[in-house]
Amino acid sequence: MTTPQEIRLIRLKNDHSEMVNIRGDLIQWKAVRGDAPYVEAYELTVKVRTIISSTPSYRNEHVISLELSEDYPNRPPLINMQTSPPPYHPNWYSNGNWCYGTWDISEGLGHHVIRMIRTLQFDLEITNPHSPANSDARDWFLSKNTSGLFPCDRTNLPDPTKSRFTIQPEIKKKFQIQ
Repeated sequence: MTTPQEIRLIRLKNDHSEMVNIRGDLIQWKAVRGDAPYVEAYELTVKVRTIISSTPSYRNEHVISLELSEDYPNRPPLINMQTSPPPYHPNWYSNGNWCYGTWDISEGLGHHVIRMIRTLQFDLEITNPHSPANSDARDWFLSKNTSGLFPCDRTNLPDPTKSRFTIQPEIKKKFQIQ
């Protein structure tokens, strides 16, 4: 029988694979706790445009901490915007924590991160004004919903399930020995 710790290690390894798959020009990260593939905390640098005030004012680069508790994956990751000010968004608290909505234990970490980045982009499919983390931002968002401000970034995001790297088959060379 697999122990809870073994299950957690398998999950961390699978999550690390998803994180490798999303790493690139838009999303960079480094492990800040744990060794690959068993990383328990990441520091992300995300290069998408988000709104940071009701003016609106924008920012194009964000440093974000992501921590996996000892209870992970039974508890969701804690994601906090380190860059100030935090996004002016209904689903981001004014202290910089991201309100993820409902935690689905089957959602891989790469998918979770992509979902978070979609909120930075003000993706209308997933922005949830009905359960606001920031009620001022919710009121502003609802008043501007038909203004054409959203989404504020349309950059295509990577698929956590697809590696961007291909492994070339080994080519066997035939040598003629004289």
